[in-house]
Amino acid sequence: MYYKKISGFLNQVFVTQTHGYIDISQKQDFWKLMGDDLNVNLKISHNSGNELKSLCICIPYKNQVIKITESDTKPLKFEVDFVYKLDSELTVGSVGKVGRFLYHFSGKTIETGITKFDDQYLIESKDKSMTICLLSNIVIDTMFKHNVYSLSISTNSKKKTSKLISVFGRNIFEMQTMKELVHLHFIIIEKLQELKIIKMDMLNIVHKPETQ
Repeated sequence: MYYKKISGFLNQVFVTQTHGYIDISQKQDFWKLMGDDLNVNLKISHNSGNELKSLCICIPYKNQVIKITESDTKPLKFEVDFVYKLDSELTVGSVGKVGRFLYHFSGKTIETGITKFDDQYLIESKDKSMTICLLSNIVIDTMFKHNVYSLSISTNSKKKTSKLISVFGRNIFEMQTMKELVHLHFIIIEKLQELKIIKMDMLNIVHKPETQ
């Protein structure tokens, strides 16, 4: 019950902070350069009415594929699908001090011991020790530096898969920032493999551009 409650709260914060319309065409050249720099192709798609556009690139890394998308109506998002080895659930959401105060009384949120991060983010997980190991200093520093809105790991036990999703703001136009975010996900993938939460196997998934 508590996990559902806190996840709902974080989802409400995420909707408030990230939704809204922008013309993603203004980022198309930047995404093309990013794809060229990473040696991957940029995929562009439109909705059925041809009014809305989505951008997508997929980056292979250690038998995994990092799918990066952004559209006219949806913020920058990184997704990775895994073959799972250990059932795990993790939600990290940016809520600020006010949001943390609302849930502090429960004593059920996880803290990293890094004050600036703990003041900004609310963490919920089934496994505290795994979470602390996963949120290394470099992961925390990069998340805080680039104001990650949310990071989550969920498991589908029936399909034997796990999914990592991280969501960012709408104002990223710098190549160095994108490189740092890609590197962040490289580190998380390595950590998940090191902690034996995911398998090295590659999922047979066709990655499609974001739908509107």
